[in-house]
Amino acid sequence: MDPAYPRANTIMVDKGYIVSVGNEKGVSPTHARRIIDCTKGTLLPGLNDAHIHLLSYANSLHSLDCSHRTVRSIADLQKALFAKAESTPWGQWIRGVGYDEFYLNEKRHPTRHDLDRVLKDHPVRLDHRSSHACVLNSHALEKIGISSDSPDPHGGVIIRDSSGHPTGLLLEMNRYVSERMPRVTEETLANSINEVSKQLLSWGITSIQDATPACGVEKWKTISRLAKSGNLRQRLVFMPGIEYVEEFVSQGLHYKSGGHNIRIGPVKLMVTCTSGSISPSINDIRELVHRAHKAGYPVAIHAVEEDVILAVSRILVEDSMTDNILRPDRIEHCSEATPRVIRQIVDAGVSVVSQPSFIFESSQRYQSEVPLNLQKSLYPFKSLIEAGIPLAAGSDAPVASPNPWQALYAAVTRKNVSDQPFHPEQNLLLEEAINLWTSNAAFVAGEQQSFGSLKPGMFADIVLLDRDITRCSPEELLNVKVRIVVIGGEIVWES
Repeated sequence: MDPAYPRANTIMVDKGYIVSVGNEKGVSPTHARRIIDCTKGTLLPGLNDAHIHLLSYANSLHSLDCSHRTVRSIADLQKALFAKAESTPWGQWIRGVGYDEFYLNEKRHPTRHDLDRVLKDHPVRLDHRSSHACVLNSHALEKIGISSDSPDPHGGVIIRDSSGHPTGLLLEMNRYVSERMPRVTEETLANSINEVSKQLLSWGITSIQDATPACGVEKWKTISRLAKSGNLRQRLVFMPGIEYVEEFVSQGLHYKSGGHNIRIGPVKLMVTCTSGSISPSINDIRELVHRAHKAGYPVAIHAVEEDVILAVSRILVEDSMTDNILRPDRIEHCSEATPRVIRQIVDAGVSVVSQPSFIFESSQRYQSEVPLNLQKSLYPFKSLIEAGIPLAAGSDAPVASPNPWQALYAAVTRKNVSDQPFHPEQNLLLEEAINLWTSNAAFVAGEQQSFGSLKPGMFADIVLLDRDITRCSPEELLNVKVRIVVIGGEIVWES
């Protein structure tokens, strides 16, 4: 991924860094301790998932899989929950993840009554695959203190029936619910993180950017311990929640604090439109962004809808004009990237971290539910790149699979899991797509001087694939296997 050597055939690594890249005549392996023959394979910089929810994904691995691959109706959900209860001690929480009403035969969300019919003695929580909704049974609602008299919490919505009683469906309240559930032990979490780390290595992912909202200093300390214990092998950029900026600063934790393996990135701000209006309010967003910038932190703003993206990008323009500083701010998702949105983002001078994995997993739903005139502006990767906007890719796992090869396939074909194209005029060239997980991902993390390309002086974070992906068909991308993963010059995974 270095323009100087677009197809170099030899790389020398020493003391954790790349020291030479070129052809066989330019690099002497005479004194090398180990020579790896990469014949017929491809060497790439280690892949970087620029938007993942690490702890949520780790927890999801041991929850009940309620995705459309295993559940096609509410009756299927009920059977799966009943079976799970047989191996769950009485009274303990049962959690399912990944349900999607679009793929259920009933074309609706389950309710607490649906869950109560099979489980009354266990509190039950089902997380929607978007991570922006969940459904609780009556026992769970009681456990976390939600009743007919409960007001909607700030930014959240309790869906109610015609009599005003909660149906069990909660919007933008996953954090609210999690804070009132029993905590997972750190030992359990460590085991789950270890499992996630191995899985990510098997796909060639050597670094990640955790975009979980509302993360405070305690969560930073927890993830730091997990990384130092060896359970997490990937390099990690950690995004504090924007409301915790002062807490981080008071403890001497600033943007880019940390070491080579884990460091602090931009602060995360969630801006939604679930209740029909922008939340937080425009004035609150303006104040939060200004406080973050004043503390030296760039911001990473979750913005999906056109109106939200336009509002937050205007605020970023305004704030940069107050002190004439252009910061490495970013917009996460930027789903409805209309021409007007793209022009505004260019003016704001910010990066975008988007999700090709959504094209692979969700474009069938988009075609069914999104107005036709808006569909062409959903995740328009080519238009964003042609406008000169720095674009990186994240999986948003557990919302979508963190498998980058499915997402890379979608980026170059715009095809979904059923092999149907979704606005193929937004296809990317293979090299453009690879950049989303390498050089561009490093850029949006502010780490472009350390990794993201195979150049002398960079960390030796390298992935060896089983084939020359520049000469294979797009369909073969789905079958790519990783042979070797190197982080900091050390082989950490081999197939």
